Amino acid sequence: MKTAVHQYLQHLRLEEELPSINYLQRLIQHHLSLVPYETFSKFHYFLNGPELVPSLPDFVKNLTERGWGGTCFTLNMNFARLLSELGFDCSLVRVDPAHLAIMVRINSKRLYVDVGYGSPITKPVELEAKPHHVLHGFGEEIIFTKIRSGEYEIDRRSNGKSFVKKLIKWEPLMEEQVSHDIDESYVDVDENITMRRITAVRFNGHQCFFLRNCTMKVMTYRNISELQINEQEKWINLIQEVYQIDKNSLEPALNFLKNRGINLF
Repeated sequence: MKTAVHQYLQHLRLEEELPSINYLQRLIQHHLSLVPYETFSKFHYFLNGPELVPSLPDFVKNLTERGWGGTCFTLNMNFARLLSELGFDCSLVRVDPAHLAIMVRINSKRLYVDVGYGSPITKPVELEAKPHHVLHGFGEEIIFTKIRSGEYEIDRRSNGKSFVKKLIKWEPLMEEQVSHDIDESYVDVDENITMRRITAVRFNGHQCFFLRNCTMKVMTYRNISELQINEQEKWINLIQEVYQIDKNSLEPALNFLKNRGINLF
């Protein structure tokens, strides 16, 4: 485990430090820049296992050797494992529908942490400090609002319009308590849209690269440009360049969708 922690930190370009809010914030920011949100590995874990969410050593091995990150369960569970190994006091948190985040406790503060939403939540949020929090980044507003005791709405907006809302159940959970949530996120049916499209997000300095199937949006703090990639070879080369994901991981994802009647090319 120590080897995996060392390799994880090395990939994040950080050293081990004592737990602090400042260190936690730097870990989050480096994670968003250097570990992609992506569904290529989700399809792989579904087909090949042995677990739907990889262990910390397997996650780090695939991160360093193949450039894989994952979706919310893989990213946040393994980030929580890293934080725990570094001495942080943390738990998992259910976010309905179909999401998972982290609760980190530092100096009597309980902080919301999320590196698995494909969004610029670049710092820990002390939800209980006030009833309303707003984060900004890449044309997006992330608004946290207290609904009632123990429940907070997270509302993502673009150009003032909400495009996804979820409900944070602010209660600490252990890994075994979210096993059903994990199983549900991998159900191989058309209604589970995550299993029927390719998505990848990476934050790179002042840019965010958002891929949805054959469309890539490049977002800065000032504008958004959109690129349509209609040739498979160009698509593979661009994704490898932007997300640093092993090329050999990409065609199996296309085949996964093709076997379910979805042809991107």
